[in-house]
Amino acid sequence: MNFSRVAAVLRREMQEISKSRGLLMAIFLPPLLITTLPLIGVGFLGRLIESEPAMSSSSGDLGQILQMMPELRDWTAGEVTVFIILQQFLTFFLMMPLVIPMSIAGQSIVGEKQNKSLEPLLATPIRTGELLFAKATSAVVPALGATWAAYIVFLVLGRFMIPSERVYSALLNPKWLVAMIVLAPLLSLLSVSIAVTISARVNDTRAVQQIGGFIVLPIVILGVAQTAGLILLNTTTFLLGAVLVGALDLLILRLGVRLFQRERILTRWK
Repeated sequence: MNFSRVAAVLRREMQEISKSRGLLMAIFLPPLLITTLPLIGVGFLGRLIESEPAMSSSSGDLGQILQMMPELRDWTAGEVTVFIILQQFLTFFLMMPLVIPMSIAGQSIVGEKQNKSLEPLLATPIRTGELLFAKATSAVVPALGATWAAYIVFLVLGRFMIPSERVYSALLNPKWLVAMIVLAPLLSLLSVSIAVTISARVNDTRAVQQIGGFIVLPIVILGVAQTAGLILLNTTTFLLGAVLVGALDLLILRLGVRLFQRERILTRWK
């Protein structure tokens, strides 16, 4: 792999991103909303919740949660409720590396074809693997930067907005560091790989985003299942998820390189 050619394409892609207001909003607006809205809601909720022990509510909606997480039994019902809400929103942080790069990668091939800039790029000596690697990197790096920055801001603001010290300390569980450092990059690469593969076969960026949007469904299902007390997300769960997503990344990347036929793309889209 010639990294000088990769760097040239990467610089070009980053310049295009910086010029697009729509892409910049897609990168920074979701993290802003996911970071601030739950903290504001929890800040108000924390001043209204009752101090009834959670054990007295174990026969109700909190029963399954307390069975799966017995360390919460000495918490108040309000603290457990706030904890569940925040855990749900922390799950949404895993959606950022899926959604954000989809908006960027959707423009990677289809957008260039529409702007009449794909033909000169494919006419250069750059190899297909180098081209796809540069385009994937240009989508993954901003997505991960926005996700990690939002997560750090969430933890910093949460120190002041979350009324319970026990609830805030629970958010510092190592499992979320594993999710952010290991699983989030693999999810971002999965999103980009799917977007680039689809964009090589269609000629409409909206089709890329609509088809690729289905990849967030597993994260949504995990969040709902955790809130309902059906599963428990822990370090082991995230590590197993990372192995599975990593295998999917390799499979889809190989498929994307095979489907990306530069001569066929140029002649078919003329």
